[in-house]
Amino acid sequence: MERAIRQRTTRQLTVISAAIQGDHSHPSAEDIYMRVRKVLPHISLGTVYRDLQRLVQEGTIQTLFLGERVARYDPTLAEHDHFICQQCGRVEDVWMDRDRQVDFAPLVREGFTVTAYSLAIHGVCQRCGPQRAPRRRLHHMAHPVPTKQERMH
Repeated sequence: MERAIRQRTTRQLTVISAAIQGDHSHPSAEDIYMRVRKVLPHISLGTVYRDLQRLVQEGTIQTLFLGERVARYDPTLAEHDHFICQQCGRVEDVWMDRDRQVDFAPLVREGFTVTAYSLAIHGVCQRCGPQRAPRRRLHHMAHPVPTKQERMH
């Protein structure tokens, strides 16, 4: 009879998990490492990578590769897409309508097996985009009040 090998939960794993849960900035392992070092100053980057991989395997978080070589980590497991700002690099979760069908038949004919897909939208976020001029309320007056110069003449 085989016994399931149960990995123990370490303090490092707990702190790493807490560092990413609820974080929607899609941090890299290095970002998480810098956060965790504030709590566990002697932790190694290798431990952070191993524990992040364990969290991915356990289904607690997911790994994202958004057109870059650096993996980012996402605690949101629900099906969603991402907006990537070309200026600041910020990644935001976006919830697009998934009712529109994507035709994967050409990929299947080529021998690919599609298990999931995600959309990465590139552009400029609200923070980096052109600032809108504040709306000024125009006060239309039937009889404008004359300026001091106008009253003197």
